[in-house]
Amino acid sequence: MDYQIVKTNRQTDFDSVRQVYYQTWSYSYVGLVPQALLDNLNPKATWHPETRIDNTLVALTKDQKIVGVCTYGPARRQKYAGFGEIYSLYVLPQFQHQGIGQKLFQTALNTLTKDFTEIYLLVLKDNLIARAFYELFGFEASDDCIADQTEYGILHEVVYIKN
Repeated sequence: MDYQIVKTNRQTDFDSVRQVYYQTWSYSYVGLVPQALLDNLNPKATWHPETRIDNTLVALTKDQKIVGVCTYGPARRQKYAGFGEIYSLYVLPQFQHQGIGQKLFQTALNTLTKDFTEIYLLVLKDNLIARAFYELFGFEASDDCIADQTEYGILHEVVYIKN
């Protein structure tokens, strides 16, 4: 499959980006987050990708369908001030395991390393597939674990760091 990685702009179909988030969460997070959280996802209300227009990459097929998304930028957590952060990486389930996520992720890392010497990301503690993926890129699990309280239960995340 031929696809290209591009930065988002004002012409980007952000509803398609929301659908990548929604479909990937609905598929990939079953058993990893409370089911009630997945049952109550609302693409319009849950995700606002247009607010990160300058920090978002999308993977496009030949016919310009958005099949993956990666967001990144400066650290959002005070503890990691001065770090770069990968905020999210999602590829539609039917396009996973084709190298799209790797290409999105590497492109985001290349961009971040121009401005940051250290990069971090959060990953669900029990998401072993994602954890193995990030380790391929030299990220290492830190001792920093975060418990994010949602209205449907607690999400346990591990901070991964790459120096």
